[in-house]
Amino acid sequence: MAGTFLAKQLCQDFAVTLVDSNEYFEIPMATPRSIIQPTFAEAAIIPFAEALPQVKHIQGCLTKLHPDCSATVELASGEQLHLQADLNVLATGSQFNNSLMRGQKQTKQQRLAFYQSFADQVKKAEKIILVGGGPIGVEVAGEINEQYPHKQLTIVEAGPRLLAGTANKVSCYAAKDLSRRGVKILTQTRLVHASHPPSCILNHTGQAKLSTGDVLDYDLIIWCTGGQPNTQFMQAHFADVLNAKQQIQVQPSLQVTGYSHLFALGDITDLAENKMAWHINGQIPVAARNIRRILTSKQTPLKHYRAKTNNPMMAVTLGSQKGVVYLPIIGMINIPFITKMAKAGHMLVPKYRKELGLSSI
Repeated sequence: MAGTFLAKQLCQDFAVTLVDSNEYFEIPMATPRSIIQPTFAEAAIIPFAEALPQVKHIQGCLTKLHPDCSATVELASGEQLHLQADLNVLATGSQFNNSLMRGQKQTKQQRLAFYQSFADQVKKAEKIILVGGGPIGVEVAGEINEQYPHKQLTIVEAGPRLLAGTANKVSCYAAKDLSRRGVKILTQTRLVHASHPPSCILNHTGQAKLSTGDVLDYDLIIWCTGGQPNTQFMQAHFADVLNAKQQIQVQPSLQVTGYSHLFALGDITDLAENKMAWHINGQIPVAARNIRRILTSKQTPLKHYRAKTNNPMMAVTLGSQKGVVYLPIIGMINIPFITKMAKAGHMLVPKYRKELGLSSI
């Protein structure tokens, strides 16, 4: 999201090149619904040619950042491309165990076909295990249970509660709602071994061994664990700006530490805040303003971004009709009408399409 919406901000004034392995931008909040209702993905997956017509898109993967901040990009054909610019922005996000949460090297039609295949798998499965009780695990559980209330769903969470990044009352509300609907929640429980590795998305019947010693049979196991910073391209020449978590160290200006013409945004930064999409909304205007000042040689001070440290703000859906929202000062909101209007009814697809200058449908 950071790269796409920053490119949208800057392309009016500068020649912007966007490197991404897919031919499209996908609104990530839609994924939990798209894997159950494939037609929902149609509006959430937007080809870059449509989303960013003024931006040059190169479909490829950044493989190495050189000392002069030029880059090597590998195209789908395997060809190596060397890119150089006046200023670079790193917004490579997280890498996951598989392409469920984010496709790789795909066209829109390939992504839509994947969602259809996955939805067919969910429809056939009777016993489903969700690994991870964060926002994705909770939302996927809500979507599956709403569509197929009689399926046996089990959430396996290593931590002491669901939704660890937000207030305890939100966690309790989500757990109570899902439990009432028949979802089994196992906290402080780790998955020790499964018949299928995380990379096997469209898996079949198997067994999962838990840290408690229990063994669960399943027809489908869905990995909803968080990702890791996608920063391997920094290892060769920029390892000194990576922290122990392999996150990129940035200044309040969002410049990479020690490099005035290199910025980093989103999941890959060492900013002390939850790696959630809506924090990007605060980073983009700061980065855009600072980049304009640098490229136009203005001498005014750079703007600073204040990380949302210990901010429990979160909006989690529990299906298409309700959810739970936590806002600082206001607190928890669980009124179905409000939570449906806020996110559950549309998964923020109209909002982000509008920001790209597109119709809501």
